[in-house]
Amino acid sequence: MSSKKKSVIDRTPTNAPSKLGTATFTLGRLSDAPLQYFMFTEGWAVKALTSVGIRASSLLLTTGPGVAGLAPIPTLMTGMYAVAGLRHAYWVLFTNSYDWKLPEASMVVLYNTFLNTTSSLVAAHALTSSPLPILGDRLIDCIGWKQWAGITLFTTGIAIELISEQTRKAFKKDLRNKGKIDDTGLWGLVRHPNYLGYTLWRTGIMLTTGSLTASALMAVFQIIAFTTGGIPDISAHMADRYGAQWEDYKQRVPSALIPGIL
Repeated sequence: MSSKKKSVIDRTPTNAPSKLGTATFTLGRLSDAPLQYFMFTEGWAVKALTSVGIRASSLLLTTGPGVAGLAPIPTLMTGMYAVAGLRHAYWVLFTNSYDWKLPEASMVVLYNTFLNTTSSLVAAHALTSSPLPILGDRLIDCIGWKQWAGITLFTTGIAIELISEQTRKAFKKDLRNKGKIDDTGLWGLVRHPNYLGYTLWRTGIMLTTGSLTASALMAVFQIIAFTTGGIPDISAHMADRYGAQWEDYKQRVPSALIPGIL
């Protein structure tokens, strides 16, 4: 009997993915930006915080040169939520080769919704506690260095995630690479560049709230989540599928998440 740990998610490639799982994954991720929009505009974030005694106000969530009734910072964050949702929908529909069944798809949707909702709640509190001055009639005048840093992290993370997944798909599609592990490009720098990208853009969204503490906690939380959950799980799958080739790849690319560090 094999003693190898089995992956929690079935990552066996399939040409007939679950329609219900794929639809849940896609629609769930696409619906998250509208949900967070209403968290801001309908006062749900403020009500949730004030109900547990945390200071919050809708003033800087819905006032100022934003879009569709949103203030500048919530406008940026809702845009980030929308881009991330579109990115995930594109991935599951056109890049992914696994069968995402309903339970696994629901887990991904709920996880991302939870983290986005947390970011929205942090924004509601941070803007109330340390309001940014509204300097003019343009959105760009109402954001500071933390928001620019957040935008940079978000953009970099989305790019890393997208590029790594698309290049791996192209590698796998080439018949000359059948049965091989992709060790080209970003995959030659770190074993899970897609997870690195996710960590960066998640942290970028939180940094846009203006809270450095919450941003650091988000980064640490996501690193722990991957190093204790996602990475061991996919490593189990790779070890089971590729055996010695996977062990050789780990020797050549020792960093799992952060090049040269972790």
